Amino acid sequence: MSSNRRAFLKGLGATALGIPLVRGLLGQAAHATTGTAPTRFVLLFTGNGQLPSHWLPSGKGTGFGLSPVLQPLAGLEHKLLLLRGFQGGSTHSVGMSETTTGRPSLDGGGVPTGGPSIDQFFANHWAGDTPLHSLELGVMPAADPYDHIVYSESGLPIPPVGSGLGGFERVFAYANEDPAVAEARRAAKGSVLDVFARDLTDLQGKLDPSTRRLLDEHLTLVRSQEQELLQPYIPVTCEAPPTPTGTGLVDTWNAHNESIAAAFRCGVTRVATMRVGGWGGIESGGYDEIGVAAGHHDVAHGGSDDPDGNLLAINRFHSEQLADLLRKLDAVPEAGGTLLDHTVVVWVNEFGLGAFNHHSRSDLQVVMAGGSAVGMANGTYREVAGVDYAHFLLSLTHLLGFPATATFGDRGTDVVPELWA
Repeated sequence: MSSNRRAFLKGLGATALGIPLVRGLLGQAAHATTGTAPTRFVLLFTGNGQLPSHWLPSGKGTGFGLSPVLQPLAGLEHKLLLLRGFQGGSTHSVGMSETTTGRPSLDGGGVPTGGPSIDQFFANHWAGDTPLHSLELGVMPAADPYDHIVYSESGLPIPPVGSGLGGFERVFAYANEDPAVAEARRAAKGSVLDVFARDLTDLQGKLDPSTRRLLDEHLTLVRSQEQELLQPYIPVTCEAPPTPTGTGLVDTWNAHNESIAAAFRCGVTRVATMRVGGWGGIESGGYDEIGVAAGHHDVAHGGSDDPDGNLLAINRFHSEQLADLLRKLDAVPEAGGTLLDHTVVVWVNEFGLGAFNHHSRSDLQVVMAGGSAVGMANGTYREVAGVDYAHFLLSLTHLLGFPATATFGDRGTDVVPELWA
């Protein structure tokens, strides 16, 4: 058997074992029998907005032409939905949290008043269908604890895995691990919470109610993961991509794309997020590999020797990497279409279209892809002038199969019909 064939679900982090895995396998068998496939969700976040001359397509409706930034997506137009004109809050930190939770940061610190982020909404509803609840990845993500895009139900930030190898290990575990060895390892694991039970009890009594609520949620998640890890080992094998070895910008993103595609193909999870930098983008030197020496934030504020050319190069690179992921998903046949057809991919930004140095969310752009199996309006460019961005997040919940959802975030109350064919 190839060295790249690996058993899933080592006792890593939030990896789940046992009963959820059995449900996932039974679900895969049912899909193979009935000719159906589960819906997946991917969210890509990049920062610092876009120049209108770089991003705006030519034409409208089904007759649009790709802009300079979106040109790398050529050949995939029939699987794209381009949206422009959503209205949100303002500033980097406010937009960072609002982009995924629909709850802007009121104190300017980047932390929303609550959650969940849109990816966790789906992950929570699909919990138990797959071994891994969700997959959070990052390309040179910022280290600021308030600089996140993924949030739990109560607003607890969930950090991304920032290395290609780390993302790979989040999905794949020991290669063909011997069941006896795995069972012995499982039996040797004690409860971290039990070890620190007395200290945790003392700590909880000293915290204010809101902080105690966050700690309680975190401890509940840890306990749930421990209980799942104690389930008997069930070997699962699936062809894995090569183990990542590179650590640079391009290698890391390429490895994350491979991990997402493989995780969906093998039924490991249905939800993935990719965060590129933070609200300030990747720092100076991060884009050296594509010929841009300045950092994304500086370039977006006109602070380099060629801000227009450099910003275009950065965002075209982002588009190239998105195209790579879409093509990987589209190459996997599945239930009358491809894996991409059963995946809704969303590329968002904390800022909208505007000039250099702007901090506006008054004209937000969104790139969507895939989703033909759920009726998404593929092959279309549509304008939604002034529609509240929170309505877009609510509409995603309806598009992906939860039409009974009444609200999302602070203001998401209406469905945006432009998402449907």
